[in-house]
Amino acid sequence: MFSTMFQATGFKRTLDLCKQGKIDEAAVLLKSLQDEFLAVCEENEALKEQLSEVADVLDLAEKIQFDGQKYWLTDEGEKKGPFCQVCYDRDGLLVHLHEHKNHWECQSCHGLYMVQQDSQTETKKKTILRTTLKKTIPLFLEQEMV
Repeated sequence: MFSTMFQATGFKRTLDLCKQGKIDEAAVLLKSLQDEFLAVCEENEALKEQLSEVADVLDLAEKIQFDGQKYWLTDEGEKKGPFCQVCYDRDGLLVHLHEHKNHWECQSCHGLYMVQQDSQTETKKKTILRTTLKKTIPLFLEQEMV
């Protein structure tokens, strides 16, 4: 790549070469300036794309929440997910988890996440179990000695 000084003075030098009748030299210089300009434009586009990707990552980071096991995405007030913790932390990918009876499973890394029971559901189950068993059943029976 040419220096910024070359770019700044290159156009004046091209004009001076044209005035001196050195058209071929001016054309070579103008071509090199054009190549440099196109390279700067390509670099500028790449930097804009990188900046946009960084902005998207930062935007996502503000919307994602970790519940201790898996990630949830809150977008416009709507909770989406859950997403695999391993895939997001390792690769930056939001991979939906598939729900089974007692667990969630990631189809990408095959990670398993236990379904957390609601505390009210657990309390109801314990209450039902206590009311069903009215009499304590001994685990060991004492035998009479003869």
